[in-house]
Amino acid sequence: MDNQWQFMREDAGTLRDVLAKASLDERPFSAWISAQLAERGLKKNIVVRRSRLNQTFAYQIMAGMRHPSRDKLVQLCFGMRLNEAEASELLERGGASALRPYDRRDVIIAFCLNRHLEISACDDLLWGLDEPTLTKEGGEDRQ
Repeated sequence: MDNQWQFMREDAGTLRDVLAKASLDERPFSAWISAQLAERGLKKNIVVRRSRLNQTFAYQIMAGMRHPSRDKLVQLCFGMRLNEAEASELLERGGASALRPYDRRDVIIAFCLNRHLEISACDDLLWGLDEPTLTKEGGEDRQ
């Protein structure tokens, strides 16, 4: 994520020069996610199935009609098979904090994302390490 700010470290001169070098993208979440799905050749129904989100809720999130919790956005990241940097961008664009390398639970999630594990495997690891799971099925069925 540090590389995203490289344009600020370069000798740009004026504020106008810095702004000219910045990769500004102020699209709303719904437009950004639609573009990501198209760019990656992903179909919404497959992303929804992989994410284990409620279908209606997932479509509302992608349409920008709902403001989901951070965990629901993380589930969407699993559905899209994003790595930790891509997931962090989705989280921030969705109004949540990026994955944090100093947070134990976030490190586990990033580990799973980078290894393209299914969300159920991530829940198993989270539960086994006494961290809250992403889906209700991950923790509540095991008590």
